Amino acid sequence: MTSIVHPKILQNLPQLAHAFQSAAPFKHVLMTPFFTEDFLQRVIEAFPKPDGARMVNEFGAASSKHTVETLKDLGGVFAQWDMILQSENFIRLIEGISGIPALVADPDHIGAGTHNNLHGQSLDLHIDFNRHPKTQYHRRLNLIIYLNDPWDNSWGGALELHKDAWNRRERSQFVAYPPLANHAVMFETTEHSWHGFQAVNLPEALRHHSRKSLTVYYYTRHLDDHLIANEHSTVYVPGWIPESVQPGQTLSGEAYNELVQLMERRDHFLQGLYTKHHELMQRHRGLERMLEILRPVTSVLKALGLTKVIKKLFRLA
Repeated sequence: MTSIVHPKILQNLPQLAHAFQSAAPFKHVLMTPFFTEDFLQRVIEAFPKPDGARMVNEFGAASSKHTVETLKDLGGVFAQWDMILQSENFIRLIEGISGIPALVADPDHIGAGTHNNLHGQSLDLHIDFNRHPKTQYHRRLNLIIYLNDPWDNSWGGALELHKDAWNRRERSQFVAYPPLANHAVMFETTEHSWHGFQAVNLPEALRHHSRKSLTVYYYTRHLDDHLIANEHSTVYVPGWIPESVQPGQTLSGEAYNELVQLMERRDHFLQGLYTKHHELMQRHRGLERMLEILRPVTSVLKALGLTKVIKKLFRLA
C-alpha cells in the first residue's frame, strides 16, 4: 500500500522524522516529491470539478471552496487512496515519521478529502477541532498533499504555520509553504498548531486554475492527560490590519478595499457565532423544560427505589 509513495520518501525516513521533531513553530515536515509521478497524474486528472451547490462554509454561507469528503464515492484513484489511508503499511509509515503511535484513520474523512480553493478564497489562521464528532477520538495529525502545477508565489495560497495567531505584534513568526504539486506538509494537530493561508489571487487569464489538495486527518484513541484540552470546534482568528495600511500614509483605494473585505469577513464570522450561540441557548431551554417535566416522575421513582431508571432518564435528557 506504500507503492504510491515516492521512493525518495521511503529512502529518507530517519531524516524526515528528525525534521518533523525539530521543526518550528511546531512539529511538522515538508515531504517532496510525495507521490509517484503516475499516481500524482491520475489524481490531478480525476480531481472533482467544483459543484456550486456544495460550496458553503461551516456557517452555511456561500464559499469559494469545494470539498468532497466521500472519497469512496468518487471511485477510481480516490477509492484507491481511501483504502491506502486506512492500510496498516501507510499508517506505520506516517507513525514512523511523526513519532505518534497507534494512529487511527477516519473512514468518513470528516473535514478532509479533496479541497479545492478558487480565486479569492482564503483561510483565516485557526486551530482544528480536537475530537472526532462520532468516535470522540483525539485529533493528532494533518497531512496535506498539494496538486498545483503550475503555481506562482505571487498567486498567494501558501500554507502558513504560525507560533501564535492571537499575538498580533509577533505574527511574523511563521513559516510558509507554497502549494506546489507533489509537495506534502504534515503537522501535529495541537492547541498551538495555528495555520491558514492568504487569499488565492490568480491572474484573470488563469482563473480556471485553483488551489487543489488532498487532506487527511489521523486520530488516536487516547492522549496523555497533560495534553488533553476541553473539546472544541475549529477556532478561527480573523485577519489583522493589512500591510497596505500604514500610519502616516494616505489610505489608497486598494488599502480601503482590503479593510472593507476584512470587516465584511469579521462581520460574517460574528454573525455565524451569534447564530450558534442562539441555537445553543434554545437547546439549553429545551433541556430545562424537559427536566421540569421529569422532576415529578423522578420523585415517584425514588420513592419506589428505582434509582437506575432515574439515571437512565437523565442520560436521555
